This record gives sequence, C-alpha cells and structure tokens, in this order.
Amino acid sequence: MTGPSSTPGGPRPPEAGPGPGPDPLRTDLHAHTDFSDGHDPLGAVVEAAATAGLGTLVVTDHVRADTTYLPAYTAAVRAARATAPLGLVCGVEAKILDTEGRIDLPGDLTGVEHIALADHRFPLPDGPAHPDTVRALLDEGRLAPDEALRLLVRATARAVARVPAGRTAHVAHLFSVLPKAGLDEDAVDAALLAPLARVCRERGVAVELNEKWRCPSVRTARLLHRAGVRIAAGSDAHRAGAVGRFRWVARALAEATTEARCTS
Repeated sequence: MTGPSSTPGGPRPPEAGPGPGPDPLRTDLHAHTDFSDGHDPLGAVVEAAATAGLGTLVVTDHVRADTTYLPAYTAAVRAARATAPLGLVCGVEAKILDTEGRIDLPGDLTGVEHIALADHRFPLPDGPAHPDTVRALLDEGRLAPDEALRLLVRATARAVARVPAGRTAHVAHLFSVLPKAGLDEDAVDAALLAPLARVCRERGVAVELNEKWRCPSVRTARLLHRAGVRIAAGSDAHRAGAVGRFRWVARALAEATTEARCTS
C-alpha cells in the first residue's frame, strides 16, 4: 500500500521550511522518539536538542501506510511545541517504495509538516527489495551495477516530486542502502545525480548528511552542493543524547561546501 502522492506537474516553488540556515548545524532534520523505534520520549528528545544548542529540531518517527499512531504523535508534538525552547517541527520518516517514487505513507497526514524520504529498502520497478536480493541480482548478472545506481537515483528524484502538497521534505541518509547491496558510491557521478539535483533545487528539498550512517559521502555531498542542492544535518538519533551531536557531519559539511582556493 502507499499513501497519497501528488502527481508531478510543473515545478512548485521552494517552500519555507526546516533546513540549513546560516548555521546548518543548529538544525537537526532527523531524530526519533519512542513513538516509533527511538529509546526516549518526546520530552527528553526536545530537552536534549535544547542542551545541544539547536535552534530547530525535526522529529521524524517512522511510518508506513498502515501506521495508526499518527494522531497521538502529532498531538504530542503540537503540545510540546507550546513550551519547547526551540523550533519544533512534526515530521515522519517514510521509505521510497519503487522506481516511480511512491512513498510508504499513511493516507491521513493531518498534523504532519515534514517528510524524511528514506532508502530503507532498494526501490526497484516491482517494489522495495531487501539489499540481499539486490546483491544476488548483481552477483547473478541479472542487474548491472550502473543500472542499479540509476534506478535508485531515479526513485529518489521521483519521490521528491511526490511529496504531498503542503509538506516540506528532505532526503534522509542518501545511499545508505548501497554498501548493504554491495554497490560502490564512488561510481556515482554528477551526470547520474543530475535528475535528483534538479528536483531538489526546484522543490527546495535538502539532502541530509547523516551522522549515524555517515552518508552520503563527502564526494557525493560536494557534487550535490556544486549543483545547487542544500546540504543539511541529521543525527538520525534513536537516543536523546545523540540529538544534535554532529561530529562526523560537521567535518563532512565543511569539506563538502568549502571549495579549495587557488593560491599563486
């Protein structure tokens, strides 16, 4: 099953929403609570975000088409926002299902403001495949590595275009599925990334540098940055103490967004 999708028509202008401002490290676009697979309750996660010095926190608990906890979750975030010492955004994380970019979302997204688009499985034409399945297809010669990469980028780009109207979005842990499937991110080049970069620019959608999985690579992030895509920070924290803690992300962000200067 899939949730609602907006059929891509003409590009809509970028919407104001959570994302990197003057200091991208003061926004965490990706954190979990015990509403899904996080360890700590929402209040503790918000408190930890404030302690970490964040200005904005986006909570992104996992959902699928059959998720039923959304009304309680959105109500809890709305209540917490009233006293939160920082900006608090109600988001969800949902997987990309196939190469058409369908997103595994519930039908009713009332109260949800932001979507984190995730490659939890490998999106193939027939649906989401376990990385082991993709690895087997590659080993058997039934899927070429360059075609697999092309399919994943196409699926991600189309998912960006399908984000339901009225919600902001970002691409979470881009390419985290590649090593699990035995694929090499170094084979990704600017030409391959072009469709994703274009739709991210058009829709005002950021790509996250993910602290937990340390992806995408600095090389990929640099290519996206050069193509005009916003690069953002996400802890992917499943414990409150990890929220807003960007040891790897801080270094990767600096390397990806700072061009080397020529000296004479």
